Amino acid sequence: MSIYALYRLCIWLPVLIPASLIGVVNAFGVRSMAGLGGEVVAYSLIYGGVPYCLLAVWASWWVGGRPESEIRRLMFRAPFLMVAMFVALALGVGVVGGAIHQFAAVALLGAVVIIPLGYAYVGLTLLLRSQFGPRAV
Repeated sequence: MSIYALYRLCIWLPVLIPASLIGVVNAFGVRSMAGLGGEVVAYSLIYGGVPYCLLAVWASWWVGGRPESEIRRLMFRAPFLMVAMFVALALGVGVVGGAIHQFAAVALLGAVVIIPLGYAYVGLTLLLRSQFGPRAV
């Protein structure tokens, strides 16, 4: 697998993992086994799916032909980019919907969850890179 294909796959893990979890839970009715962590992962797709997909489309395009050092720099900044996208979208919806206080709370809660969850995906990417990526780039 090329380094670019591996990073492009990893960019989409925050969509693929929650979607798979939701599918398994619904197919086998094991919601109680998913626990709080499973709920957080599932809701990350429900609440953050749209802004993340916009960011992931751009990042998938951006990765092509870049040196791995630049890709890694973006990877470590990505959770903060996602926070910016999520907060802007939540506040925008709050302004349009006339419920700015409620959506400001959603933006704050989302920001608190996005950072650790984002770095969990960064860690998973580093693990996958070390195990499946080319050895020298």
